[in-house]
Amino acid sequence: MVLAIAFILALVVSVVITPLAIRAAWATGYLDRPEARKLHTAATALLGGAVVFVSALVAIAAARALRPGLWGRDTLFLLGGAVVAIGLGLWDDRFGMRPPGKLAGQAAAAAVFLASGSIPNLGLPPVGNATVTLVAMVALMNAVNFLDNMNGVVSGLSAIILAAFAWTSIARGAAGVATAQLAVAGACVGFLCYNFPRARVFLGDAGSIFLGYILGASAVLAFQGASPGWGRLGTLLLLGYPAFDLCFVVVNRLREGRKVYEGGQDHTNHRLASVIRCQTRTVLLLWASGVALCASGLTVLYLNRPLPTLLLSAVWMILLSWAGVRLSRVPVRSSAPLLPSDLPHGASPTPTTNGSASSSPSWRAVWSTTPRTSRSTSSPPGQTPASSSGSTPTTSDT
Repeated sequence: MVLAIAFILALVVSVVITPLAIRAAWATGYLDRPEARKLHTAATALLGGAVVFVSALVAIAAARALRPGLWGRDTLFLLGGAVVAIGLGLWDDRFGMRPPGKLAGQAAAAAVFLASGSIPNLGLPPVGNATVTLVAMVALMNAVNFLDNMNGVVSGLSAIILAAFAWTSIARGAAGVATAQLAVAGACVGFLCYNFPRARVFLGDAGSIFLGYILGASAVLAFQGASPGWGRLGTLLLLGYPAFDLCFVVVNRLREGRKVYEGGQDHTNHRLASVIRCQTRTVLLLWASGVALCASGLTVLYLNRPLPTLLLSAVWMILLSWAGVRLSRVPVRSSAPLLPSDLPHGASPTPTTNGSASSSPSWRAVWSTTPRTSRSTSSPPGQTPASSSGSTPTTSDT
C-alpha cells in the first residue's frame, strides 16, 4: 500500500508543481536557449529535474511518515548521493561546467552512495570492486545525460527501468529502496505531462544526472542483492538501451575523430527518428524496447540459469548489433536546419550532413523525405508551446 501511495503521490505532486517550476525557471534564468546544434528556436524552462527530485522527495517523506520502519542505511545513502547529483546538475544548468568538473561531481555523488558499503563483490580486491563500481555509475550518469536529447525519452525510460528495479527490491525485502524507486518513477510520469509530446519544460542536466545516478545506484543494489550466478547479468539487460546508445555514440565519434563529450545529433534515437520520420513514434518505440529489455532482464534475474541467460543475451546482442550497424549508415546533421518559419518566403530548408553519411541510396532517400520540424519548444508562461510531433530532436549532451 505504501509503495502505491509513493508512486501516486509523486505523480500528482509533479503534475501540480511543474507549472510553478516553469515560471520559476523564467524568473531565475534556468532556460535552455537556442544554439546552432539545437532545433528548438525559443528558450525553454530547465527545471524539470528539480520537479522530479522534489516530487519524489515529498512522496518518500510521506511514505516514511506512514511506515518509519521501511528505511535502512541503503536508502539514506541513496538519498544523500541524490542531493549531490541534483545540486551538480542545477549548477551546470545555470552556470555551465567543463567536463572534468562535471565528472568529479558525478564521482562524488557515486562515492556518497558507495560509502554505505553497497559495493558488489566482483572478484577483485576491495579497492578494485569500489573503483569499478564507481566508474560504472559515472558512465551510466553520462549515458543518461547523453540520451536526454528528445522529449520524453529519458523520463519515460527511467520510469520503466525504475519500476523493474523496484520489483527486484521488493523481492529481496528492501521496501525502503523500492519506495524511493517508485517515487522517482511516479515523478517522471507526472513530468511527462509537460514534456511529451510537446515540451514546456526540459529535464536539464539536473534531471538527467539525477536519474542516471538513481539508475546506477539501483543497478548496484540489484546486482548485489541477486543470487550469485548467471542471474546477475540481468541487471545489464535492464540498462540495455542507455548502455547501447552510449557505446554507439562513443564508437562513432572516435571513429570520426570527434570529441566524445561534444554535443551532436548523432545518437541512435536521432537516426531512428530520421528513418521513422516522427519523433512521437520514435519515443514510443524506445519505450517499448525498454519494456522488452526489462522483461528480459527480470527473467534472467529470477531464473538464474545459464540457458535463458545465454539465449536472451545472444538475442539482444544480435538485435542491438544489427541496429547499430544500420543506424550508423543514417546521415547525421552537422547543425540544426532552419525551420520553415525561419526561412524567407518560398525557400525550403536543406539539411547538411557530416562524415557519417550513408552510402546506401535507400537511407539517402529516407533522409531526403524526413520532415524538418522543430523539437518541441516552449514559450513564456501563458503561451502555447510549439508541437514536437514528427520532429527530429536536438541533443543536449555535453
